[in-house]
Amino acid sequence: MPTSIEQLLIRNCSPCLRRTFSSSIRQHVAKKTKPIPRPAKYTHKPVKAPASPAYKPFAQTLADRSEPVLLYQGASTTVYKAGCYTLGLLCFVWSVHSTRQMWYYPPPYFNRFLKGMYYGVCGLAIAMSAFFIMRPYRIIETINTLPVTSKKGTRTLHLQLVSSPLFPGIRPRTVSVPADYVVLSAPLASEKSGGVPLRLLELRHKRAEKARNLREGSLISLPLRQLRFHLGNAWQALKGAFTNSAFIYLRAKGHYASWKVAEEAGWALDEGRALDRIVRSKVTA
Repeated sequence: MPTSIEQLLIRNCSPCLRRTFSSSIRQHVAKKTKPIPRPAKYTHKPVKAPASPAYKPFAQTLADRSEPVLLYQGASTTVYKAGCYTLGLLCFVWSVHSTRQMWYYPPPYFNRFLKGMYYGVCGLAIAMSAFFIMRPYRIIETINTLPVTSKKGTRTLHLQLVSSPLFPGIRPRTVSVPADYVVLSAPLASEKSGGVPLRLLELRHKRAEKARNLREGSLISLPLRQLRFHLGNAWQALKGAFTNSAFIYLRAKGHYASWKVAEEAGWALDEGRALDRIVRSKVTA
């Protein structure tokens, strides 16, 4: 802005000089004053969140691993096998002895019809002996994951089933099946009691109580307590040979026969819940 002296000079000059002098002063002031730049318009840019990894199912996570993972390790079935072999051997010995006695020393009051009936009972006993001897067949010892790469380059999950041999000295049989083809007759684990079925918890409690009673007590009655303990185990083994109540069945598409999986596993990943998440389970009545 012009000062007061400049305004006084402009006011006392002639109109022509006043116009010239005022225009020169305006130009001088315009050169000194610079326009204030306007602030740039702010545009809001949304911040992108970091990309989260894509969710993968549990089976696909195991399929992407380079090494197999142990899912199930069966408990020892020596007592169960001993009970099955004992019953099979008893049936076989009785049938052979009875057939020999009837063949060489037949009772005089036995006619042809009664002899035929007796031989039929002996044949049934031989069939029962074969049934009990084959009872421990296809009991699964271990279940491992087996990642397989298809021709298209995709990774699929297979399960490697290792079954125990029928007799000692025989190589265990190994079968690989896709995980989608496997069906359990009942879940291996339950959501109650931390994944362990209540029936198995009761069974473990009874066994722990029997073991405590065996350790505690009088030294004089120790042989009797030990005899009772082992007779009880033998009875449970013979009972299991008839009922198969300690096993659940595993079936696979493309295989006619089924495998047996012990409910009371020696070890199972996540108390058996890992295997239940991979395979399907069908509760049978």
